[in-house]
Amino acid sequence: MEQASVYRRAMAPVAIVVGLIGLAATGLAQTVDWAGPGRFAGYWLGVAFVAAMVALLLIRQQALNSKEDFWSPPTRHVAQAMIPLLTAGLGLGLLEILNQPDARDSIRLTALWIILYGGALHAAGFFMRRGIRLLGWIFVIIGSLCLCFHELEQTPWLNGKHAHLLMGWAFGANNLMYGLYLKLTSEPLDTE
Repeated sequence: MEQASVYRRAMAPVAIVVGLIGLAATGLAQTVDWAGPGRFAGYWLGVAFVAAMVALLLIRQQALNSKEDFWSPPTRHVAQAMIPLLTAGLGLGLLEILNQPDARDSIRLTALWIILYGGALHAAGFFMRRGIRLLGWIFVIIGSLCLCFHELEQTPWLNGKHAHLLMGWAFGANNLMYGLYLKLTSEPLDTE
């Protein structure tokens, strides 16, 4: 249980920073008007790479500050649980880039990315407290609903013009809210 509390405290700044990166990327994409499907997958794969590198640097810094190994057995377990689904998301993004411009569908890709990210969080949750598994389920359910509504054309506003906003909400706002929740509810070091 002590290790779960350490993960909870360590995940808060990572989730907050990743959420802020997602929101900033959404704001930039909307400001520069990169709403077209031609740039969508490449742009967000780049954002994901930057967010992953920043998260790894934060985790490394936390390990150095607490004089722990960066690539510890628990960290390896979490990474091994998440990598298959995150790799599938990378593959889908690359396929979208290679697809003909008229065959690209940024909303479908976003929904699939949300589902895969949720699955990755859920898989990582088996090595942490149940909150991350619940967050994973939330992503899976929301991504599935977005995919269904989009495919059934039930929501006219769920179109390519709003794909960046959907990404910002899913990967920016949700991660930020989760990080703030972890930060506000984590126990201080001296009480554990």
